[in-house]
Amino acid sequence: MKFGRKQLVLASLVLALGAAVYLNWQFAGVNRLPVGDTSSTVSQLGAAQLVNSAYVETVNDDLLQKPAAAASGSLAEARMDRQNARDEALELLDQVLESVDADTDAKKEAVDQASLIAQNILQETNVESLLQAKGFTESVVFINNGECSVVVDGTLDDADTLIIQEIVVEQTGLTVDKIKIIGGK
Repeated sequence: MKFGRKQLVLASLVLALGAAVYLNWQFAGVNRLPVGDTSSTVSQLGAAQLVNSAYVETVNDDLLQKPAAAASGSLAEARMDRQNARDEALELLDQVLESVDADTDAKKEAVDQASLIAQNILQETNVESLLQAKGFTESVVFINNGECSVVVDGTLDDADTLIIQEIVVEQTGLTVDKIKIIGGK
């Protein structure tokens, strides 16, 4: 069988592609190819990362697998209440948006409210993440109507209060008089 020039070029390209895949797999440090078995990987639900920013939000399946009783008591309960209230509000906004009878002003207001809720969620998550990075392991942040309430597990001194205020002001743009900080054990 006679091989032409085109067949030799095609064969060499296929070999080069195979070598590139193998080298990528080898240098990636993964002991298995990514095709096929995905049961051991952890999916990232709602993962968000902003370019050129320190903010990274990740919600993974570990949160779904832990029972609520294992979480930190009243703060975990406060987080659940906050999420349930938001879910109800978003459900009402969705009903307005899907309603045929709603006028365009009502739909625009619903979109604006949903956008505000999303912005508050992002700011609350940012503040909670930064508080955790500063050593406040358990905290819940509520932003609503231009005010912010921060609940922190543990006793707070003046330095802790200033750190929390600085983080909230930086992330939300609110003034110090609109921030309430609650600490306790």
